[in-house]
Amino acid sequence: MSVRSTWVNATVTIVTTFGTVVAMLYEEGAPITTANFINLSSSGFYDGIKFHRIVDDFVIQTGDPNSKDSNPYNDGTGGSSQTIPLETNDTLLHEDGAFGMARSTDPNSASSQFYICDGAQPGLDGNYAVFGITIEGIDVVRTIASQPVNGLRRPLLQEQPVNDIVMTSVTVSLGYWNNTTVPGGDSGGLGGIFAGPGGTALFALLLLLAVAAASYMFVPPLREKIRAGLRRIPKVSALTGAVRRIVPRRQPR
Repeated sequence: MSVRSTWVNATVTIVTTFGTVVAMLYEEGAPITTANFINLSSSGFYDGIKFHRIVDDFVIQTGDPNSKDSNPYNDGTGGSSQTIPLETNDTLLHEDGAFGMARSTDPNSASSQFYICDGAQPGLDGNYAVFGITIEGIDVVRTIASQPVNGLRRPLLQEQPVNDIVMTSVTVSLGYWNNTTVPGGDSGGLGGIFAGPGGTALFALLLLLAVAAASYMFVPPLREKIRAGLRRIPKVSALTGAVRRIVPRRQPR
């Protein structure tokens, strides 16, 4: 049996007070970053954390546990207990709906804070780690990004939303190997030969030849008619004569 295996990436479902966002994680392209995100999500770390920064047509940012307390001025300064190195990949770009890791000026300071792109942001490529892409709920991302912020009324909290926007739950469906049987794999060594339309026609031809050969061998009247017809063809008659001289005839028992 021949089996083809493909990896199906993990997905994350983020339920917010404005709707649900589902993203596929780039496990093969950003293994360190996705592993960190999956571990935090699976432990319930993100549940109840707010979006502390939103910039319309740019990004919406979350993942800081400090946003759970009553002090808005420390939002954006916290993280988890460990940091991860910057993991960029030339094939993973800041497309519309891309997930990226936030960090400080230190490239290797990413921890738990992440952002979702509201529109493509090519200016961020190469400087921040992209680790996923929105596959459902881009309209929710747009809605969150368009919410009112404090602005100049509160200069230190300019990009913080006026009203709380909370991730009520963050759950991950883990990736898995999808084992698919290759066509013809269950039919033995010749199974692949007869797979598909061409294989069906070949099988029919072989079956027809087998029936013709059996008829020639076991139906004497038919065999005599075929021989009589072949004698009327000069070249065929000469060929059969040569074969008879080379191959001795079976003696009757």
